[in-house]
Amino acid sequence: MTSSYNRMESKPPTYAPATNPALMRRALAPRSRTVEGPSRTDGSALLRSHQASDDPATAGIQIIQVRTLEELADHADSWNKLLEESPTGSPMQSYPQISAYLETQLTPSDNWFCLFAYIQGELIGVLPLILVRSFRLPWYSVCILKTPYDVLHTGSVDCLASPGREDVIEVFVRHLMRSRILPVIRIREIAESSPTLTHLKNPCGALVAVRFHSGAENFIDVPQDFEAYRADFSTNFRRQLKRGGKKFDELPGGQFRCRDLLRTVSENFDRFERVEDAGWKGVSDSSLRAMPANLRLFRLAAERFNRLGWMEWNFLEAGDQTIAAHYAVRKGRVLYLLKIGYDEAFSGCSPGNLLLEKVVESACKSGALDEINCVADCAWHRNWNMKQRLLHDVIILPCLPLVGKWLARFGTSSTCGRIIAKLRRRGSALASPSLTPKPANSYVP
Repeated sequence: MTSSYNRMESKPPTYAPATNPALMRRALAPRSRTVEGPSRTDGSALLRSHQASDDPATAGIQIIQVRTLEELADHADSWNKLLEESPTGSPMQSYPQISAYLETQLTPSDNWFCLFAYIQGELIGVLPLILVRSFRLPWYSVCILKTPYDVLHTGSVDCLASPGREDVIEVFVRHLMRSRILPVIRIREIAESSPTLTHLKNPCGALVAVRFHSGAENFIDVPQDFEAYRADFSTNFRRQLKRGGKKFDELPGGQFRCRDLLRTVSENFDRFERVEDAGWKGVSDSSLRAMPANLRLFRLAAERFNRLGWMEWNFLEAGDQTIAAHYAVRKGRVLYLLKIGYDEAFSGCSPGNLLLEKVVESACKSGALDEINCVADCAWHRNWNMKQRLLHDVIILPCLPLVGKWLARFGTSSTCGRIIAKLRRRGSALASPSLTPKPANSYVP
């Protein structure tokens, strides 16, 4: 059950950077003047340096564009508040995750910026973007952009929007158009209920989109009666859990630690890091210890999630030995299992399954959770009768005369489907073996 945040697919091919750095800098340069690091975090001090739009469609909305981690941190409090209020927002869209990604996964030559939309000092939208490439047309700089994504740890980074303001994605596109940028934005693995896909259903919108199915995430609807839920498991799986539970009870000092708060974040992370490396990923050099940048991302994000009270550690331990662990984040009434690990030396206890069983049982008793999201689609999930949420990749751009209609028609054609399939096959062939996740049916937790 040692798995990372992934969809059980190979890492996608990387894009070559644009060949004209000066063009990229001009394309991404914000129109408003740079704000020099105010200490206030509610955004009000920043807003004074940015003018409201004169576009009737975005009247009263103030757009702030930042390009440094220091400026990004100035919006952290408002960003976290917006995420808590969003019914569809996930930890992947949070300040802790995005800031850790930008800090650890990009090189100095990479160009990124983040857009914030405010109305009367209240944040209504956030959109982090990374420049993939750009080229010049007579009137515009065409910029191919993407939201942060990595198959091993970061996905489903949609535009974060306050309830009822799903149109903020269009506000951001209009802002870029006024800066003489023609944006083409790719967003990976977002659900049907996401703000962007919700807004794209609006027939009056000014965006064109091409979307295609990209996978799924499985989740458990926390039941009220755990024993009734467990009774629906297959006979063999119930026997496996019972047998694993008996073997665990025989271990000296065996205990289940749920939402551990007694140890520091650093101590819990060190325990998780060790047990994650003790599985097949340690053997294949694809654990966090084998990828320093990813290790630093998870550690930074954990520290920042913990300051908000969102970080959750679950452990199965035998004395001083950790045999299974969850790196999880709780947002509202949903628990996201972002990373899971177990020690294969204790495989007779089925530690991965046993830990999840105890987490579900604890959630049933406490009544504090509605959903446990596994943020992946794995074969072993079938044992748990999980529900499934389909995910989509989407490419959006302004609706231009002729071009928009042609793109919409092409995006739904069989030719486009064949091109996408070919690119995916090429990406799988290029992926490094050490980064290719183990096949979903090749292990049982």
